[in-house]
Amino acid sequence: MTGSAGLCGGIANANANILRAFVDLAQERQLGLSVLSYLEHGRDRPEILPTWATFHGFEGDKWRFSQHLLCNGWQSALIAFDHVTLALPILPYAALKLVPTLIFTHGSESWKRVRQSSRWSLQCATLCLANSNYTLKRMRAYLPPFRGAACPLGLSPHFTAAAPPDGPLTFEAADGTTALLGPHCLLIAARMDDREGQKGHRELIRILPALKRDVPDVQLVCAGPGDDRHALQQLARHHGVADAVFFPGYVPLATLQALYQHCYALVMPSRQEGFGLAYLEAMQYAKPCLGCFHQGAEDVIAHGETGLLVDDPADAPSLLGSLNTLLQDPTYAQWLGQNGYKRLQREFTARHYQARLKAHITGLLD
Repeated sequence: MTGSAGLCGGIANANANILRAFVDLAQERQLGLSVLSYLEHGRDRPEILPTWATFHGFEGDKWRFSQHLLCNGWQSALIAFDHVTLALPILPYAALKLVPTLIFTHGSESWKRVRQSSRWSLQCATLCLANSNYTLKRMRAYLPPFRGAACPLGLSPHFTAAAPPDGPLTFEAADGTTALLGPHCLLIAARMDDREGQKGHRELIRILPALKRDVPDVQLVCAGPGDDRHALQQLARHHGVADAVFFPGYVPLATLQALYQHCYALVMPSRQEGFGLAYLEAMQYAKPCLGCFHQGAEDVIAHGETGLLVDDPADAPSLLGSLNTLLQDPTYAQWLGQNGYKRLQREFTARHYQARLKAHITGLLD
């Protein structure tokens, strides 16, 4: 795997559930378990691993990782990868069906601009588990035939609803002033990467002046790391809304939970979402969500029932109309949020995801 305890992000959070599923199955079947973490250190051993399981951190050393995998992988009952590029060293084993392989696929990197070697790894895998029906559909449209199934994600086992914050939430706005977050605070929790730029930050900032005319005290909090933050701050200043846009950057879990607790809605009209764990995190706090049609958000958000979906976030009137629908009808927004919480409890808890995982993995071990 790329990593879990020592990393942040959607794949690392998904890996927490994947590790728990493998630990349970290994104990039930009295099998050994060895975890190879490509990016982490040895000190990043996940707490979920029992003492009998081995853990190796390779700190990004591709040669050591590949050598260990080649020397030890051939005798495994199953090898699972959280990213297709990690499977390359054992491609000959997989092609010759010497070792069963399972590859988890998490989004556009699984179907857009995929290297030929990765295409071969996906084709030779015993099973490819996509994080959503959307991801699986896109893979089938763009890649040669492979054996795949959708296994929608669940909430991270580390993410549990916390108590409300003790005091008001205060952050520095893009204009340099410090302000309290008010009742009409919209949250987008996503990385800000200038190589991607399709999470919805720009579209939200561009329509904020029009939104403020209808809801004068509306605010936008952009939580998450990334090198695009400076450009987004400039965009907020350019549109005259720097006093209402906040960029706290990466925030610790407690602060993120406080933001979910306080926000009016999670608004992430992303066009690059394989699934969208942030939607589940908001649903844990009974917050309505806004996402996009024709993305992984469709697997999570039931349009008009747990949140709202837009066709194209670049369509400013459509995005503005959806946000106004939420902000100007708090009863409806609360109803959506409560429905989202109920749906989370029915389908998307950590326990649900682990059960789905174990069903697929068991089929490979039998």
